[in-house]
Amino acid sequence: MPVEKYAEEKLFKPLAMKNYAWDRADKTGLVSAGWGLRLRPVDMAKIGLLVMDGGKWQGQQIVPAAWIKQMATPKAARDFGYYLWLNHIVETEPELDMMGFKGQFISVLPKRNTVVVMTSMLPIEGGLRNAKNVRIFRDIVNDFIIPATDNKTTPSEAAQQALQHELKLSAQSQGNPGVAADPTDTPRNSTASN
Repeated sequence: MPVEKYAEEKLFKPLAMKNYAWDRADKTGLVSAGWGLRLRPVDMAKIGLLVMDGGKWQGQQIVPAAWIKQMATPKAARDFGYYLWLNHIVETEPELDMMGFKGQFISVLPKRNTVVVMTSMLPIEGGLRNAKNVRIFRDIVNDFIIPATDNKTTPSEAAQQALQHELKLSAQSQGNPGVAADPTDTPRNSTASN
């Protein structure tokens, strides 16, 4: 079974993902398991939650727990398991992350019960481990996300209302067609049904 069909049946559909696309197939029609997958941030977060919960999604085992454990164990390098970076973004506590082209990140912070997702188009100079996009994301997580999750105070009523307002606006957003894209990675139509 082609990898994209297997992923659709065993991962995308059980996680109720929509609007995914897997591009850049070779001349035989097979996609790479290592790149070209397009997901919405909410679906990226679902993958992070799945990893954080040992392969379970809403109480159902989707991915074997043993595979998640293998993914999170150093293999090729001290900070890389099977498709997961280990403490590559946060070094001070357990952390797993996935990185995509030019600034697509999923970071799992199990101790904090937190998944952080970022989609962006950032510069990549500086090499895989310390590219500019990785350094920017590392700074965001370490300088802002971790301190915010350490804060045990209850936000003011005004802050809570402001957050609810922003969430409402975000839910209504349809995106901004025509936003500049990397010329090698222009937007395409989704292959999934809505």
